[in-house]
Amino acid sequence: MEDTAKLEIELANAYLEDVGDKALVFFGVCWHMACNAYRAFGIPYYNRFSPAYRVKVKKELWRYLPLLLKYRYFLHITLTIDPKNFVSQADAKRALEKAWNSLLTRLRKRYPWIVVIAAREWQENGIGIHLHALIAGLAYIRKKWVMETWNRVSKSGWAIELRTVHGDAKSVLNYVLKYIIKSAINVNSNRIDNVSAVVNWALNGKAFSISLPKTARLGFSKSNSNRGSNPCSCRWFFLGYVPYHVFEYGLTNSVQWVIEYFGLDKPPPYN
Repeated sequence: MEDTAKLEIELANAYLEDVGDKALVFFGVCWHMACNAYRAFGIPYYNRFSPAYRVKVKKELWRYLPLLLKYRYFLHITLTIDPKNFVSQADAKRALEKAWNSLLTRLRKRYPWIVVIAAREWQENGIGIHLHALIAGLAYIRKKWVMETWNRVSKSGWAIELRTVHGDAKSVLNYVLKYIIKSAINVNSNRIDNVSAVVNWALNGKAFSISLPKTARLGFSKSNSNRGSNPCSCRWFFLGYVPYHVFEYGLTNSVQWVIEYFGLDKPPPYN
C-alpha cells in the first residue's frame, strides 16, 4: 500500500503541473435589457493543492462562526480503524464513513444540541485513516461509552482520543482548520508530498463534513432560500483554459480579448 501512496503522489504532482497555473474562461450571451449582449469572465482553476482552495474552504467553514459563538465548550475526538481489515483505500474510507455515521447518530440522540465538524486524515502508509471530530456544546463525554460504541460499530477494537479544546469559537475554528487542510505543497521543493491530501484527492473526499442540530439546519436552509433571484437570462459557455497571469492582468474580463483569443469572430472550420 505504501507503493500505491507513492504512485498517487506522483500522479498528484503531474496533475498539479498540468492544471496548477491556469484559469477558466467563460463567455456569456444575454438577452436581458439590463445586461450587455456579450459578457466574459475568468476564474482561477482551484484544486485542493492550491492556496486558493485553502482560502475557499476556510471561507466556507467560517459561515458557521455565528452559530459556534453560541457555544462555550468544545471537545475534540480522534477515531481510528484497524488498517489490516481493509484491502484498499476506498474500502477503508467506506468502512470509516459507515462507522462514523452510526456513532454520529448515537451522539445526536444523546446530545441533540451539538454541532459536529469532522475531517479525515490518512496515515503515511496510505491505508490507515483517522477521523478528527470537533464537537461544539460538550466539555466532557464518558470515554468508556465512546470506546464501546466505536468498537461495536467499527469492529476494529482500536482506541480513541478525547481532549477538551479551550478558547473562543474563532480560535477553535482555527484549531480544527489545521486538520481539515493540511499543507499540500512543500514550499522548498514546490512539490506535493502530503499523503493525506493526496489520498483525499484520489478518492474525491470532502474537505470536511458538518452535522447541525435541527433548529440550526432550518435556519441555514431559510437563509439560503432568501437569496434574491437573478433576473439575468445570460447563457454561459465554457471556452477553455488560459495561463493564470492572463487572468491576473484582467484580460479574461475583456469581451473583445476573449473573442479574439478563442477565435469566436472566425467562421467555424469545415471538413
